[in-house]
Amino acid sequence: MALKTGIGKEKKAAVTEEVVQIVTFHVGEEEYGLDIGSVAEVIRPFKITPLPRMPEFVEGVINLRGSIIPIVDMRRRFELATAGSDPKKVRMMITRGAVSGEQGAGHRLLGLLVDGVREVLTVPKKQIEAAPEAARGTNADFVIGMGKMGDRLIILLDITRILNREERAALAEAGDGNA
Repeated sequence: MALKTGIGKEKKAAVTEEVVQIVTFHVGEEEYGLDIGSVAEVIRPFKITPLPRMPEFVEGVINLRGSIIPIVDMRRRFELATAGSDPKKVRMMITRGAVSGEQGAGHRLLGLLVDGVREVLTVPKKQIEAAPEAARGTNADFVIGMGKMGDRLIILLDITRILNREERAALAEAGDGNA
């Protein structure tokens, strides 16, 4: 019996599966996900200073290490009842890219108040489907897809669409008033 040498061996093709890393969190009974690149940090909530004339889902602002960051209550944004959150699990996700600075000043931070942050998942792109037609539209165009992980269905959000143009303008105006 002759030993086979490296000659004639089939080369193993390096198959790289495209994946997306998402941070999963809960708002109400549902699980949502944001691209990990849009999440700067996750912190425990602290004192929020209310702002006048903001959309009802904007709780106000916080001062995080010298940066003034608007805070969006995701329960209110999704028009869910506000009761039912476990105060021990509630978190603020500080995100990048939701609020643009003026004239190319870059992206500012936005805080999302959520019922709890679960984990970071690596989801193969082939397990992500486009959002169903019923989940899209002018009031929910921030829903960009559905991630399937076993028996879990994760609603994927686009942080750049969490606020519409008018809401971003209202926050920018409030920021100008505080300067």
